[in-house]
Amino acid sequence: MDVEIPQIVELIYHGMVTGPDPRLWPEHMRDDPVRAHGLWSFYSGLCMGLQLGAGCMRES
Repeated sequence: MDVEIPQIVELIYHGMVTGPDPRLWPEHMRDDPVRAHGLWSFYSGLCMGLQLGAGCMRES
């Protein structure tokens, strides 16, 4: 697969994705930091996407 990630995605990623922080993870996942941080990153991205979508709907 030869997919190029747009530069804006990389800029948003570096601005939004935090380093691993166990305080943000569910208690039951703290012994699996890779999955816990992945879940937190996914959740953060989903929230941001919903906020962007809602903001765009207000502009219409």
